[in-house]
Amino acid sequence: MAVTNDVVKNISKKAGLPTFKTRAYLKALTDVIGEGLQEGDKIELEGLGVFKLLRLPSRKVETKLGGKKRVINLAASTTPDFEVAEKLKTQVEPDAEKNEPAKGEDPEQFRTSKIDNIGFIELNSKTIPKNILALIPEQIARRYNAVPFQLTDKTLSVGMTDPENEEAFNIIRKTSGKIIKPFLTTQEDINFILDQYSALQSELKELVEDSEEEGEISTVEEKEEKVSEDEITETSPAAKIVSTLLKRAVRERASDIHIEPSEEEVTVRFRLDGVLKKVLSLPKEVQPAVISRIKILSNLKIDETRLPQDGRIQILLDGNKIDFRVSIIPTVTGEKIVARVLDHSRGVMNFDQLGLRGRQLKVLQEHTKKSHGMTLVTGPTGSGKSTTLYAIISQIKDESINIITMEDPVEYRMPGVNQSQVNTRIGYTFATGLRSILRQDPNVVMVGEIRDRETADIAINAALTGHIVLSSLHTNDAAGALPRLLDMGIEPFLITSSVNAIIAQRLCRNTCEKCRREIEIPSEVLTEVQQELDTLPEPERSEYKKKNKFFAGSGCGACGNTGFKGRAGIYEIMPVSKDIKVLVLKSASGAEISAQAKKEGLISMRQDGFMKCLDGVTTIEEVWRVTRD
Repeated sequence: MAVTNDVVKNISKKAGLPTFKTRAYLKALTDVIGEGLQEGDKIELEGLGVFKLLRLPSRKVETKLGGKKRVINLAASTTPDFEVAEKLKTQVEPDAEKNEPAKGEDPEQFRTSKIDNIGFIELNSKTIPKNILALIPEQIARRYNAVPFQLTDKTLSVGMTDPENEEAFNIIRKTSGKIIKPFLTTQEDINFILDQYSALQSELKELVEDSEEEGEISTVEEKEEKVSEDEITETSPAAKIVSTLLKRAVRERASDIHIEPSEEEVTVRFRLDGVLKKVLSLPKEVQPAVISRIKILSNLKIDETRLPQDGRIQILLDGNKIDFRVSIIPTVTGEKIVARVLDHSRGVMNFDQLGLRGRQLKVLQEHTKKSHGMTLVTGPTGSGKSTTLYAIISQIKDESINIITMEDPVEYRMPGVNQSQVNTRIGYTFATGLRSILRQDPNVVMVGEIRDRETADIAINAALTGHIVLSSLHTNDAAGALPRLLDMGIEPFLITSSVNAIIAQRLCRNTCEKCRREIEIPSEVLTEVQQELDTLPEPERSEYKKKNKFFAGSGCGACGNTGFKGRAGIYEIMPVSKDIKVLVLKSASGAEISAQAKKEGLISMRQDGFMKCLDGVTTIEEVWRVTRD
């Protein structure tokens, strides 16, 4: 209802009723009238206002209510709404703010829905003025996941992940000196506004300037001789630079951080949605101190600059544990660092969130229900293989079975699953760990990667002796996994007896939902797409031959003007049929196996990608980028 607290209080005062009764009566009246309305209808009462039905769009919200993380599915619906007449407002609410967008603001971005009588607000495309952000200090905003987004008279509208948090509400009210109007929003939207408090480039510029004034970063030659752990303290500029980089990478949802030295500067790039993006340049003078700081955090040797080193960093950010898998290699211009970001708070995805559907989803579900055998996931580094393996485990997880994993590293913590991390430094490899796992009475075994014949032998024997085995391989497509096992020296009859299905996958960037628009594509491109769709099995061919619209993002604030936001998988899932087993026994090539699989109804990654293009999920260019040979 568009009735403000001041209206309720004034009506209560004039009617001689308690506030809660007045609010209940108004709500009941609105609901009763709303039952007789059709969508789009309205009833206007002269001098009082307008009763109407408000259309609420469907959405999925990940947020906090009552201090606990929850996912709320909001279906598209209508709700009764009452808009107070201007004449009545002037009588009972002389200084009231309107529950309307500010002048010049997009009303669509301001739409709200009711959850426990608290409005829901979307903030992922808003730019908040600095004077409004300043009303809630960044430290408090981050601590309580609460951000200001609109100021009307003395009322400050605040987006929160937990609007029921009384402590946060009181602190924000005292700090801002305003009347607080809380709204429910998502953690992703909160992070989008938090990033507007300060930019990465300006933050680091200030830190570098501070370091030059304090004289803590000297020339390259001097620093290489003098650097020690005592010099690089928690309060040093180098420590602050590294801390800022790590935090910003997590908040911008980067998968990797690249710190690359050149002759004149140090370039920092983040991998965002699978594509590297330059985020800033650091002066050459900071290079030794920054590298030394990362080595200290990773527990690596500071004085070793000639050999590659690998380590790990763990930080606590916004209440979540974040791991960074660090790799350092020497180059002619200094040591290059790559840190893989492992955010344990993101959780495990299900098959629907992965983008699996139709025939492919059915094939995978059939094979995950089997009592034994091996399922392999293939693709290059960074193609989401581990995410798919976790999704399979979450699908079959049950308290009646024992699931044990061997990973390098453990990327997500799964309750009810026994996860073990390899440590090659002490000889705890996939092969040695897998031998021990099989003495732990497992029902399901997940091996992070099959890298050598020894690991492959043990995994296949486990699949043959009544275990479900899940693992990954590095091959270009599903059919190529079988010749790859043959190349490792595995006997053909062992492969055909143990492997149930093979999943090949890539990750494509999603078109931004906020700025997605229909586009025209060249006729020659359309012809190529149609040729691929012509070879689809039924019913997919009939369904997608009818579609002819393609979409792309034009760029907006929500996606950083890239037109893309997030990533989705494209897949090909190949069950190992009797005919394919015959080909493996004959040591057939990957091309022959692939041709047979397509005869049996295989949907290739490129075909799956084109179907997702027609659904508006991604673009033709993205599919080509990840599937071109």
